[in-house]
Amino acid sequence: MAAYVIPYRIGGKTRLGDPKLALAMLSDVTDAVNEIADEALVVDGPGGQGEAVAGALAVLRGPVTIVNADLPCVASLELEQLTASAPAIVAARDGTTNAISLRDAGDFEPLYGPGSAARFAEQLGATRLALPGMRDDVDTWDDLERVRDRVGKNTRRYLSRLARV
Repeated sequence: MAAYVIPYRIGGKTRLGDPKLALAMLSDVTDAVNEIADEALVVDGPGGQGEAVAGALAVLRGPVTIVNADLPCVASLELEQLTASAPAIVAARDGTTNAISLRDAGDFEPLYGPGSAARFAEQLGATRLALPGMRDDVDTWDDLERVRDRVGKNTRRYLSRLARV
């Protein structure tokens, strides 16, 4: 069985400016993972996403799927498809990387940043998948508005609370 790793900045995404929204989106991702796996390993650490993931994977062996915490539309069926297609990636609209599946944790190299999807695809020989729930990450409030009708229950509940305030 694959391990699932979710990089998450404690305190949430700085561009959103709302740590509770970031936590709601993380909860939607962990819920999707927990439908198909025993648990999700949520990681953070100094040095950014690449270092946090590399640190977690250093002690793991076997298949692993890495899925970002800012994907509130992710579905467990898409996670299963990504995992089964290893090595595979799901790119964000801006060319960064939203999710990766590896045959073995040792195959990971921290290549995140602008243009990372192309770097990961080349380094891993990965298949690019177009999975709607993982393609649409939420970096800004405009991104959230674009996917608002498809977000998971935790993000939906949080947005409903905001609307009532």
